[in-house]
Amino acid sequence: MSDTTTLEALAETGNIAETLAREMKEPVFFEHEEIKAVSIIALPPGWDRHEIDSEEYLPTPRRKKASVFLNDVESFIDYVKRHGSLTDSSIWCKANYVRGDVNLTAILNDNGDDPEKAAWRDHIARFEPIFSEEWNRWTASNKKPMSQPEFAMFIEDNMGDITTADGTASGAMMLDMALQFEANQDMRFKSAIRLQNGGVQMAFIQDDDDATLAKMQMFDSFHIGVAVFWNGQPYLVRARLRYRVRDGKLTFWYELKRPDKALEDATKAMLEVVREKTGTPFFFGNPFV
Repeated sequence: MSDTTTLEALAETGNIAETLAREMKEPVFFEHEEIKAVSIIALPPGWDRHEIDSEEYLPTPRRKKASVFLNDVESFIDYVKRHGSLTDSSIWCKANYVRGDVNLTAILNDNGDDPEKAAWRDHIARFEPIFSEEWNRWTASNKKPMSQPEFAMFIEDNMGDITTADGTASGAMMLDMALQFEANQDMRFKSAIRLQNGGVQMAFIQDDDDATLAKMQMFDSFHIGVAVFWNGQPYLVRARLRYRVRDGKLTFWYELKRPDKALEDATKAMLEVVREKTGTPFFFGNPFV
């Protein structure tokens, strides 16, 4: 057949590729040369290229990946040591002590110190320390106004957390003060005198008998000694006792002095243990911005 005849035949039948695309009804499969269980398929009519990943049918995954949340710091440490490495893992801490937010994230397959080697960063372990019940109670009621009976009940329920420090009142002394206030809740507040020891002497009278006078002393501050985190060591926090008079009635509240510093100290102690036991590179910040 001459060249002219061949060209004419091609012209009549159209482009060979177009002819194959039109005539072939079944998709074409190719095995990926490098990635196991990945197939490449070409589909008509345009014969676009698609990949099919059948990893789920393999006996084991091609690599480790997971996202777990641990409930205590020891479990977090053990998981990092079990699955991580000193060169390809990292631990990140996000902390806002004023808001009371602390959490740890470990990336077990992080980018290491080799600039030529990249990693997937999708094997993740997270841990958020649990605050103690005592810490939650005292911080929840911080700066919260209470009536005399409410204040007495709160002190009675939590007097075991009050500790003597720098000459401040003990738990028993605070409870006795609160009960005196509760006993005189039906009396009208008359006056308050600040004493040399820093306390306040208050005078109450009966509404119908101004001659009946009751006096009692209110402490201006006290200390609590509570663990910040569950099963953690206790920290000393000072609390200022405040009051307000309205219509002859007293309202009480306390103000914890820099509870964020106690949280910061507790967090630093916890992080020291994590860094010592794992030996993993450590950073403050957000690993996933």
